Amino acid sequence: MIIPLFVIPLRDLPPKFSVQLAGATGLDAPAPHDGAAAPISTAFNFTLHAANRRQGDRCYRRGEAVVRYSGYTIASGRTRAFCVGGKEARDVPVVAWADGVGLPRPIHERVAADWRAGAVELEVDVRLFRGDDGSARPTWVSCKVTAGEAKPPSVTPCKVFALQGWASDFAPAWINAVIS
Repeated sequence: MIIPLFVIPLRDLPPKFSVQLAGATGLDAPAPHDGAAAPISTAFNFTLHAANRRQGDRCYRRGEAVVRYSGYTIASGRTRAFCVGGKEARDVPVVAWADGVGLPRPIHERVAADWRAGAVELEVDVRLFRGDDGSARPTWVSCKVTAGEAKPPSVTPCKVFALQGWASDFAPAWINAVIS
């Protein structure tokens, strides 16, 4: 009896991404007393760390980043074009900001209280567009970070959603080593 062997192509391993928040401002603005929407102006500096697990280069022609608190977008920005060499890693600085974002009063009060307590949980989502294959296929990167003084900046791994190599993250390590 012959058992068919199905091989999942793992040559096109997706990159690994992580984020490190370097600075955040504007989260401590007091809420207005009249119950109106509370505008805040924010700025975030973070580093997107890209690790290429493929043999060939991986390039992105541009990207868009948003920072969210409790589902509300509180800042946005763009990434510059960048390439990561085969089996290499690269840090990409990103600045996201907003001027006068209106938040509902309870959300504004909660983010200010979290900031005073020293730990604001944020979501950072980045959408990158491929530039090395002419397709402009998007890669979505979703990360959770903590801003504030209670927790020192740390590197936070991200979830990556892309139309490539989906099996590589759950394939046994020895298979990935054979392909490399």
